[in-house]
Amino acid sequence: MRRKSAQGIAINMSAQAVRFGLQFVVSIVMARLLGPTEFGILAMAAPLLAFVALFADLGLSQATVQRPQITQAQLSLIFWTSALVSVTSGIIVMLGAPLASIFYHDARVAPVLVALGAILMLTGFYNQHVAILNRRLAFGSLVAVDLGSYVLSSIAGISAALLGFSYWSLVISQATLTTTALVLAWSLARWVPSRPGKAPEAREILGFGGNVTSFNIFNYFARNLDNILIGRHLGEVQLGIYDRAYKLLLLPLSQITGPIAKVATPLLSRLNDDREKYSKSYLMLLETIILLTYPSIAVTGVGSKLVIYTVLGSKWHAVAPIFQVLAIGALFAPVSNSTGWLFTTQNRTREMRNFGLFSSLAFVGSFIVGLPWGIQGVANAYIATGCVQGPLIWYAATRKGPVSFGTLLRALSPYAFSIAITSLMVWIWTQYLTVGWVNVFMLLAAGYLLFWSLVAATPRGRATLLTLLSEARRLIKRS
Repeated sequence: MRRKSAQGIAINMSAQAVRFGLQFVVSIVMARLLGPTEFGILAMAAPLLAFVALFADLGLSQATVQRPQITQAQLSLIFWTSALVSVTSGIIVMLGAPLASIFYHDARVAPVLVALGAILMLTGFYNQHVAILNRRLAFGSLVAVDLGSYVLSSIAGISAALLGFSYWSLVISQATLTTTALVLAWSLARWVPSRPGKAPEAREILGFGGNVTSFNIFNYFARNLDNILIGRHLGEVQLGIYDRAYKLLLLPLSQITGPIAKVATPLLSRLNDDREKYSKSYLMLLETIILLTYPSIAVTGVGSKLVIYTVLGSKWHAVAPIFQVLAIGALFAPVSNSTGWLFTTQNRTREMRNFGLFSSLAFVGSFIVGLPWGIQGVANAYIATGCVQGPLIWYAATRKGPVSFGTLLRALSPYAFSIAITSLMVWIWTQYLTVGWVNVFMLLAAGYLLFWSLVAATPRGRATLLTLLSEARRLIKRS
């Protein structure tokens, strides 16, 4: 199982790197072919679509992955329920399209939302097949679905833009992405649902999905209401600064954490009957994320002025102090996000939902409290709340199950010590460095080298690094 998880991480990270490169190239090409107006129309349609899409799967894909045993009848029930919910969600988007046009005073938004609503309907007809591939740990097939659909959608979008379809080329790209994913998922999963009917434990399965969906809704507001409040009360310039800081920090981290998170849920779900293996596997996945992300957080956070001036230019100088504060929260993120693996794989989604509501209310309150002091106040209040909320959710997630709170804290201790020393040294180094790409890359390299060396100086950190190196060598030999 450990070898399978290591292979999954390697496959997912390689695929993520390829997709990131493709996205970078495609975004540049599309930006040359289309203007801000075309992208703006899709951006107007995005909030309604994103919110309704939270309900489209109803958390049922995770139910498929999490359950120790699942029957054909249960799989079919989940499939038809997901299909019904996605069709209903698509209809809601279509019905809301005219209201969105009225809100934005732009008639072009309505037909775009109608088309996107129709596309949303299709997602429920293949989400279950993707979940089945995930359950089987068929990471190669999952990558084929993801990359195959993205490549074809990019070709379709660029071709449509060249032919003069304007903003409709973005819709065509999304339609191609969804239909291609549907075809590939069905072909690779080789599973066909039975006719709708009753299934044992249906109430439990639907309850699991409902709790996951509720958590996602609470999380949606906690992640998006700050932007809404800043845009409404402080204007688009302040929102642009805040949003740029947030996304600049989040984008590289998501490229690392995403592939590992895809492996975590199916892997841990298989280990529920072996507490020791479960605990070791969870900590190994978490520590891998920390080893790969903490040095970059220290360098970009402590050296935010150097990094921002180099990457974005001096006109974005106001991003630096916001970025620096948000980087503190990024240190808590790997552990806090990983608690979702524990809640989900241990079938404790009701607890996850309840704590999600508590966290959402706390973060929303922090946005309101910080707003009078501008975007710096919002960022400060957000991170202050996160520093309290983080350990609380760690405790809530580990008070039951194979991973104890004490075990988690002991595992984190080498990294807390190492990141403190690394951050101090980065601050000293930045006092002598000037703006420039060479200095940024040198600082990153030095940060990673120092952090890993400090971790290796501790018994636990050294054991983790040796295990990861052993798995890497095994994968290289197999390839």
